Amino acid sequence: MLNLSTFRRGLLAVALGTCATLASAASTFHVELNTLTLGSSGWIDIQLGSAPMDPSPAWAKLSHFGGFINPASAVLSDVTGNLASGYTLDTTLNGWSELKHEVNYAGGKISFDLTIDGAPGNNNSSFSVALFDAQGGLLQYPVSSDGFSALNLEFVPAATAGGQGSLLLSGYDSGLVQITAVPEPSSWLMLGAGVALLGLVRRRQLPA
Repeated sequence: MLNLSTFRRGLLAVALGTCATLASAASTFHVELNTLTLGSSGWIDIQLGSAPMDPSPAWAKLSHFGGFINPASAVLSDVTGNLASGYTLDTTLNGWSELKHEVNYAGGKISFDLTIDGAPGNNNSSFSVALFDAQGGLLQYPVSSDGFSALNLEFVPAATAGGQGSLLLSGYDSGLVQITAVPEPSSWLMLGAGVALLGLVRRRQLPA
């Protein structure tokens, strides 16, 4: 059940279409998948894979889960962590990492925060998310680049040490998937300072 690893590894070598840059790889993104029409429960299959030749190691950190249920259901392949503290997919050992987990569709959405980073190199890595029904049947998404994943991202590592990698959208169904950047703590501090400054200016403009 839920075994698409071999198929996806073959697709990883296929050149992806035109991609849109999300941001630097060190950024964190909040991913939401609309599950209103998918039944009561099912499975999510999250994979991170390096290119098959001369792989450049990559890591995907997942946290702040919504709709993930039954922690004992997790099937981990080169993945560390748990539902409470977060999971880390790591391609260092075998060039491939996979997390399968039971999820609740009845709540209307499932979600998680995602951060991808990796070692400098010449080859990209693929991050993909596929959904299944309770019996393990694949829920297909023809809009995505591979025809069955709800979401495909491509991590482009930095060319040299100390450089910044980038994260590209390679395919997803915008009606079912929403991706938004999670502000860094420094951004929240700047926003708060700006709001306070505006309040001070406004207060000085009010008549005595």
